[in-house]
Parts: sequence; structure tokens; C-alpha cells
Amino acid sequence: MANAKRSVRLGFVDLGADNRPKSGQPYPVIDAGSYKIGEIAYPQTPYKRLNLDLTSFYCNDMPDLLGSNEGMFKVSVNSRNPQNLSSKTGVAFVSRFSVSDNNYAPSFLYRGVYRNIIFQDFINLAFQLYELDTDAEIYYDKVTRILDGVPEIKSLDVLSGIPYLSLATKLFDGIIKTFGKNPDDEIWAEIPTLDIHPTPGGAFLRTGIYVIFERQNASRQKIRHEMLEYKDGGITTNSGVSLSNTLTVNLSLRPHHD
Repeated sequence: MANAKRSVRLGFVDLGADNRPKSGQPYPVIDAGSYKIGEIAYPQTPYKRLNLDLTSFYCNDMPDLLGSNEGMFKVSVNSRNPQNLSSKTGVAFVSRFSVSDNNYAPSFLYRGVYRNIIFQDFINLAFQLYELDTDAEIYYDKVTRILDGVPEIKSLDVLSGIPYLSLATKLFDGIIKTFGKNPDDEIWAEIPTLDIHPTPGGAFLRTGIYVIFERQNASRQKIRHEMLEYKDGGITTNSGVSLSNTLTVNLSLRPHHD
């Protein structure tokens, strides 16, 4: 059976008056469109710089057979003008992982994804989660070994951004298209817009901790923002209900001066 895409929600950790989360202190998760987020200060310069880190991915359940998951995450960002989509190019980060159900995936802890992405008033973020067939790892490793043998690729500066990330995107798309057994291996396909001044109900773009989570867990229990808490770098539920698949992301906005 083909895998159906799953609906997710976007939350924001309400730190209150704290600039950084304190050890042992639980913090509520609120909707990313909450008016509280709009009260958080942001850089007043015309252009701003965005940093983005992944901090954790909790796997409640993916469409595997034996509870062992092979997956890929693709996180893309751009700040293109919707009326002129060719004005700028977006960049993407790709990461492959293995994790069993009801566990945290390795290699997500403070994983630096973007540094110094320059934007004006908004950004588009794309979160794409794929379940891979078990034999995809073999082909992935073959391709990466070939790429590692090319001096021009090995010398690229990862943090400089676009060339390396563009390459990763092409590699990712090729693996999915060529070696995925099912056409619907994509589990998440969400592209939220985060805005300095969003439309009513829209998501605010601010420095802070964002939480992307599926609307229901493996037991088909609904997950709402008010059921989640952030504590010591992790997300838990305060109602005894199991977490759904959950990704935490740290965003930082800084002023940009020409």
C-alpha cells in the first residue's frame, strides 16, 4: 500500500521572560501564529540574517515493516518574491538517518543547517521527510563514494552554502526517484511561510525554538499544542499521550548591514 502523506502542525516554545531555556524548567508549546510570538523583538534592519539548527527528531512511527526505519530529511529555505519566483534560488539541506520506532534519531543534536541566510520580511521553509527502502542505503553509499572522489566537490565549503547544498539536493532527489520502491515514500511535504508581519493567524518568524509535529500519533490519538512541553532540550506530552513524529528546530535572527 502506498504511504499517505501526513499532516503536521507548527508550534513555538514559549520561553516567557527567559532569553534561553533553563535546566529543569518545562515550557509550553504554543501555536506559531500566537500573538505572544509577535511581541518578541526582531532586528529592525531592512535585511536580516537567519541561522537554523536541527536539534532533535523523535520517531514515533514510520511506514516500516519491522520497526526499523531508514529515512531522509530535506529542509529547504528561500525568501523569493512570490510574484517573481526566478529572482532568487533556494538552498536545501539533506540528511539520511536510521532509527527505530519510539526513539530519537542520531545526528540531529544541534545540527547546524543554515548560516547567514539573508532575507527581508519572510522565508519559506520546506520540511520533507522520506521513508527509504532498506536497500537504498547501498546505492546512497555508492553515489557518495563517487562524489567524495572528486576534488572539486571535496574542497567545497559547506557553510558557504549554495554549491554544496545544491549538490546535496540533486543527490537526494536522484536517490528518491531512482531507488525508492514506492512513488509515495514522502511522509512530510509541508512548506510553511514564516513572516515578520504575518497575515492574521499566520506564523511569526522570530528567534526561538520551533516544533513541527504530526497531528496524530501511531495510536491515532490527536496531538495539540497545549499537550506539548519543552524541557531540557526535548519535547514531552503533559497528558500521558505518546508523542507523534516530532522535529525541533532552533532559529536565530540577526541584523544584516551592507
